[in-house]
Amino acid sequence: MFWDHVEPVITPRLEAAVARSYEVFGKYQLRGMIVHCDCNVCMSQDHARLLSSLPLKEVSSSLLAEYTNSAHGYDVKVIEPEFKHFLPRYFELIANCEPPSHIDLDVCLVRLDGYRERWPANEMEIINEFFDAFLEASVFQLKLLKWPVGYRLEYDLSEVLGMVILAGGDLKRVLEVFDRSPDPEAAVHMASLRHNLTTMNGDPFFTNEMCRDKKKAGFIIGEFLYRTEIDERILKATELLDDPLYDDVLELGMIGR
Repeated sequence: MFWDHVEPVITPRLEAAVARSYEVFGKYQLRGMIVHCDCNVCMSQDHARLLSSLPLKEVSSSLLAEYTNSAHGYDVKVIEPEFKHFLPRYFELIANCEPPSHIDLDVCLVRLDGYRERWPANEMEIINEFFDAFLEASVFQLKLLKWPVGYRLEYDLSEVLGMVILAGGDLKRVLEVFDRSPDPEAAVHMASLRHNLTTMNGDPFFTNEMCRDKKKAGFIIGEFLYRTEIDERILKATELLDDPLYDDVLELGMIGR
């Protein structure tokens, strides 16, 4: 996974969101052994004991990934409070570009799905704020990798959007944060994301793995990226960067109309 090589960008807003999550969710304390699936592919008893006993800030990304991976079901009376206990640590590890998952970032918070319908307003708002702050910080990830076809961004912002989508987050709100983010950084990521832009039923559609079963999200992102304003921002980004190494990313983001 490319996350092994990514240096985190911790903005004051992101740092504050993580700190606030510890305050909001601090009341959810574990009571004995966590609910877990101990089949051969889920979680060992040793991992369950560690997750049940370690201070939250000492839970490593690899250990919390065992919880992410565990197929232990979900209910609002027992498992939901346990998940809320771990949520601030999820946010902290994700902010530090250490997503607790054996697969990738986008699946880390799938157990959040439904939070906007049933969780208390203060809990819902800090989750939304974390998503906003993490997207905002991610825009400043501009490291390039050289491929045989040219330079490409190392950081794939579609995984951040995928995390929000699979968690049931407010995608339009996050895209508004993206839209308000400064150029040239935001424009470079918009150009990079446009590599996955296609059409479906005549409408712009953002296609990648996480949108396969989330077509509504694919159309929302597609409409966002297809706007002529994005063309203008990409063109201006070339001048603002004054670095020809980014030309490959920016040029591929231009849409023939």
